[in-house]
Amino acid sequence: MKTRSWNFAGVAIATLLAATTLTSVASNASIPSSPAERAATAELNRRITLSNAAADERARAQEAQYQAQMRQYEAEQQQYQAALRSQQDSPNR
Repeated sequence: MKTRSWNFAGVAIATLLAATTLTSVASNASIPSSPAERAATAELNRRITLSNAAADERARAQEAQYQAQMRQYEAEQQQYQAALRSQQDSPNR
């Protein structure tokens, strides 16, 4: 009787594994897209591309603005350092 129970349990587990495998294979099957779905996908991709291009352009503009501000800051720092040296070098302290 014990052997029959083990055999039955083994068959049940094997059946369950087979069913699970078949289900996962079936869920990965490719279903052809309809023309409307392909058009919607193309439109979505076009919008994403445009959005990414706009975001890239904003990032480039912000980077250019940052670099300009850094150049201005460095120029002001050089002027400040020159003024300090000038004050230290002048005999009228």
